[in-house]
Amino acid sequence: MNDLFFELVGPDYPLAKAEVLSTIEGLSHGYDIHDSEPGILSLRTDCPVEPLTQRLGLIHRVYERINSLSVWDASQIDADLPSGSVGVRTERIKREDIDTLRIKKELGDVIAKTNPIDLDSPEHEIYVVISKNHHVGRKIYEIDKKELRAREVKNRPFSSPISLKPRYTRALINLSRADKNSKVHDPFCGTGGVLIEASKMGLSVSGGDIDPDMIEGCKKNLRDFNVEAPLETGDVSDTIPSGIDAIITDPPYGRASSTSKEELSSIYERLFEASKRDLKEGGYLSAIFPEKKYISTGKRYLRLVETYEVRVHRSLKRHFTVFKKERT
Repeated sequence: MNDLFFELVGPDYPLAKAEVLSTIEGLSHGYDIHDSEPGILSLRTDCPVEPLTQRLGLIHRVYERINSLSVWDASQIDADLPSGSVGVRTERIKREDIDTLRIKKELGDVIAKTNPIDLDSPEHEIYVVISKNHHVGRKIYEIDKKELRAREVKNRPFSSPISLKPRYTRALINLSRADKNSKVHDPFCGTGGVLIEASKMGLSVSGGDIDPDMIEGCKKNLRDFNVEAPLETGDVSDTIPSGIDAIITDPPYGRASSTSKEELSSIYERLFEASKRDLKEGGYLSAIFPEKKYISTGKRYLRLVETYEVRVHRSLKRHFTVFKKERT
């Protein structure tokens, strides 16, 4: 079992937490939660660390858990570290009344009894991440922000004003519980963000869009990021392969979206109808909606699993929502 804690991306901590847990479930492993507080998720899992970390979007770092303290006391830390030099770091999530310099010095004094301290290029990094409690761990993974930024819509040959950042795209994908053998489809593929991230995560992808210009632009983006995916021009009712493992999509909404002047309620209704028809039994629809009323519509077709509200700006909220096609 791996004893881990995750430093989550804010301010949407409930979504970030759900992404971690959904990914573990999708990889067919279990977990027991130690602690969950703003910016922190601490758990034990039999899930291998590497395939888990390579999937996630809404995390900063993953740590091998050493201890958690409600009140800081360096003498309580028994790191039992492997040989090699150590750097001591701190991160504050919520608490502003913490003397991080004192914490680093006191922890450094404890670790120096067994390991040399090297603040510049250590072999191991020990962090104290402070939210409600003090979480101490050895860093085992840090997300590559530069790599994610390279795939943002502004860096694609073809772009659109409304597009998810790769971090949030990954969260949307992971909420679908897709495993390494899953085939996933985006029926509103647009500029290809879902297809690009899902492919980089090792999934088999396909897409559709009613706008032929979007399909051509999506092809350019996929080529630029070395992604292979069959694409089809057509309505959401027509492009989804029968028996697909998961449907993952950020459908049109907002002023900048092209809907051919059709009401969103009609478009989303066809998405739910097609999902009920084409998803395999036990498959998931992971999608974003601008209003809760559309989620209520979906409940007529599929079982609602979870939904998370993310505020984009004053006039737009995104509801990351997961439905499941129940087995009959």
